[in-house]
Amino acid sequence: MKKKHADKPIFYACLGIAVALLIFGAITPPPAIIDGSILTAAAILLGFAALAIVGQNLANGKEATFTHGQTEITIGEGDEKNGDNQ
Repeated sequence: MKKKHADKPIFYACLGIAVALLIFGAITPPPAIIDGSILTAAAILLGFAALAIVGQNLANGKEATFTHGQTEITIGEGDEKNGDNQ
């Protein structure tokens, strides 16, 4: 029996809602101006969508790497130290 995962439906639901927020934000008065709160809401929804995919990849034994600027964090089974236990 194949196990069903919720990662893809969560991703597509969050993506659809984020795109709908951006479209409605662009067509409501004042037209063609998207408020910062709409952009923030869309970014948060896309962040949750990404977390759903990352969570499923971790459950499947794959690694996940997050990079921001010069900081890089890798999570998963492949985490190995180079002999330094500091």
